[in-house]
Amino acid sequence: MLPFATGRQSPTDGWVGPPELPGYRAGNVVARLADLPSVYPDHLYFHLLLLDAGGRLQDDHSGPCYALARRQSADERSRFVRVVAELVRHSPSEDRGLSALGQALSVVRQFGVDNDRLILAAQLLDDVSSERAVVLSLIQMLELSLGADEAPNVMGDVVAGLAHRSALRRLDDRGRRLPVIDVDQRIRQINDGGLDAQVSYVVNTVGKAQARRHLRDAIHFALVPTPELFGV
Repeated sequence: MLPFATGRQSPTDGWVGPPELPGYRAGNVVARLADLPSVYPDHLYFHLLLLDAGGRLQDDHSGPCYALARRQSADERSRFVRVVAELVRHSPSEDRGLSALGQALSVVRQFGVDNDRLILAAQLLDDVSSERAVVLSLIQMLELSLGADEAPNVMGDVVAGLAHRSALRRLDDRGRRLPVIDVDQRIRQINDGGLDAQVSYVVNTVGKAQARRHLRDAIHFALVPTPELFGV
């Protein structure tokens, strides 16, 4: 993974560019807009930049943003770049950069950042991201949705339910069912490890492609970076 391996905000996060063509930096990625009326007279143009640890350009993804007409307001433009930057904050990898993210980025460039499209884009990103990237993304969304103090409490119930269901299908090295006391001890160990350990357990147990959906069903939050979470 790239630097800023935390579910919380990086010190480099913030707005860049003029208000009429805003950009937002989230960790090592910058989502920003450009206006190329001679090429795309009706729509804005989108750039996603991947920066290295020194802030130098490492990779980029660009293309027309059909979700944003040129007539749309500065607020709508800011909303778009902030959400996309947060969506892909943890997804780039050191070896592949942004190359694996093209399908998800095409979805948001085509359809925007409405909730259903964000869920689809997040799922596409989970499919191509590392397990650690999925864990970090889910931690960020849980803390934003539930609060840093409440998220581990809610996840405690999720871990307990998943551990007990998994134990029914799991045998020890002698082919015997694990006793309940061992399952409960494992649950305590996971929950004592905090949110990172809890989310890592879910991702490792159900798989990174299913983890966001599993948590969404369990806690009834979409766990995608909606504009409302960021006040834009």
